[in-house]
Amino acid sequence: MQTILVANPKGGSGKTTLATNLAGWLAGRKQRVVLADFDPLRSATEWLARRPPLFPAIASWTPNDDRQEIKEHNPHWLVIDTPAGLHGESLRDAMRRADILLLPVSPSAFDMGATQHFLDQIREYKAVKKGEIAIGLVAMRVDPRTHSAGELDEFLNAFEFPLVAHLRATQVYVHCARDGLTVFDLPRSRAEQDWEQWRPLTRWIARQAR
Repeated sequence: MQTILVANPKGGSGKTTLATNLAGWLAGRKQRVVLADFDPLRSATEWLARRPPLFPAIASWTPNDDRQEIKEHNPHWLVIDTPAGLHGESLRDAMRRADILLLPVSPSAFDMGATQHFLDQIREYKAVKKGEIAIGLVAMRVDPRTHSAGELDEFLNAFEFPLVAHLRATQVYVHCARDGLTVFDLPRSRAEQDWEQWRPLTRWIARQAR
């Protein structure tokens, strides 16, 4: 089982959007996927409850459930949606279990500041120093026409960790969240641009997988 941790201490950074769509992409590739929802708001769990039964199945898990239930699904992938403010031993433990860390960052000074502190913290972790966990940065809600998008790129490209994708600001993600869908469940006419934006990220994840 490969574990992908989606984390950023800043609320509203796009963690659940990234985690749900990632789980949907994996499920669409006929992979067994468990989406673990550690956020007390349970947004990912509620999204799964809205998911139409005809679309690729994704199993749900929360910390209230028995951990043995994850093994019962025999997943290829465990995608973990984390809460805002994850830090200290909780973050260290989550990092210890993960194979891949995806860090979504939105174009605001608050998000960039939180990301700087987060990366400064995890650099000291043994798994990061030894290169045992692959870390990828994902620019979220990007409008390339804006000055803030350029500032975000400049900020993220300064780190030693790769900036693996830019995902646009679009109502497509809002509608998918409402309907229990992902961009990969939509017809080409509605989501082709988003598929293209996800391609660098999905290829990067495929390269990290053992």
